[in-house]
Amino acid sequence: MLEDGKITVALLWKAHDENATSVNDLAGALDGNRFEVIFIFLGAVTSKTWMEEAGHEVYYLSDKRRLGFLNPARVLRLAKILRRHRVDVLHCHNHKANVYGTLAASLAGTPVVLAQIHGLRRARNLRRKITNLMVFRKARRILAVADAVKQDVLSSNWGVPREKLAVLENSVDYERFARSTISRSQARQMLGVPPDGVIFGTIGRLAPTKGFSYLLDAFCRVKREVPSSQLVFLGDGPSRSELEQRAAATPFREAVHFLGHRPNIEQLLRGMDVFVLSSVAEGMPRVILEAMAAGVPCVCTSVGGIPEMLDDGTLGSLVPARDSEQLAAAMVEWANRPEQERTAHVEKVREYTRRHYSHDVLTDRLAQLYEDEFAKQHSATNGGST
Repeated sequence: MLEDGKITVALLWKAHDENATSVNDLAGALDGNRFEVIFIFLGAVTSKTWMEEAGHEVYYLSDKRRLGFLNPARVLRLAKILRRHRVDVLHCHNHKANVYGTLAASLAGTPVVLAQIHGLRRARNLRRKITNLMVFRKARRILAVADAVKQDVLSSNWGVPREKLAVLENSVDYERFARSTISRSQARQMLGVPPDGVIFGTIGRLAPTKGFSYLLDAFCRVKREVPSSQLVFLGDGPSRSELEQRAAATPFREAVHFLGHRPNIEQLLRGMDVFVLSSVAEGMPRVILEAMAAGVPCVCTSVGGIPEMLDDGTLGSLVPARDSEQLAAAMVEWANRPEQERTAHVEKVREYTRRHYSHDVLTDRLAQLYEDEFAKQHSATNGGST
């Protein structure tokens, strides 16, 4: 703790590109009178981060992108940073950072370590289970981004005390997505789609876990019932070439658009009628929150934390994973939904998103979490006195 009474918090990630997560946004917005926040990355930097531009201390423990399993020198360097800043709370994200963080915190005497899990099946082999056993024993609190992730941690690891687990959801910059001033026609021009079509859109890394091959199959069914339909993919990844070939082999190849990575998602969402996520596995995908805040109805697979985000289907349509037929039926239903019903739904979803998932709400929760965990540790260290 600093001499002025602030709690010093360090956030630890594997790589620089993981700063897209909302947790860093929340930490950066913490009250500067109560918290001092630093950011640490195990991997290399590719460009200057907003954290540095905002005046935060940012450290990179390696100039390499591939880190290997464990580097003792990197552990020692991390411990040195934790000691130098007298870090009170170390908040680690995902497996590799959790391992490095718990080891370095033990060397540095960092009182509180939080280990956060962002996805499912993160204990998929014996080595991972053994490593998690060590990490979870040393961590004061294990955080999951959704209740489904929490249950997965409990069921797939050995001896995890239930009382150590808590849920800290992802959040969304609500104002950015809800208040975009671009018009629908302008957004559609940016997407390169017809102004009067029914636009289905999806956003994410083009990888097998996203189940986009099922979405393409579903779209072929949709196109036969809703001829004006168009399908837009925003994102890039290892499956792009395969998906493009698959789309080119359909009779509707001109209606499928692969636009790659785009930074202005809040504007492009304005051009979509329905957002679709066809994943076969997920933790808590923030892109759904972005679509909800932007007022785009969601059709998603019922995997991971998605049913929690959509309030078990009251805030959007849930379908089984790997089921193109049911996915298509839900897409068609939204394409034919009366405008009055659609408007009422959008207003309900936006308000729910603002109250439950906005940055402001989750920043307050994160601040309370840090203060509570530090106070408990401080009390325990001082024999129960405060």
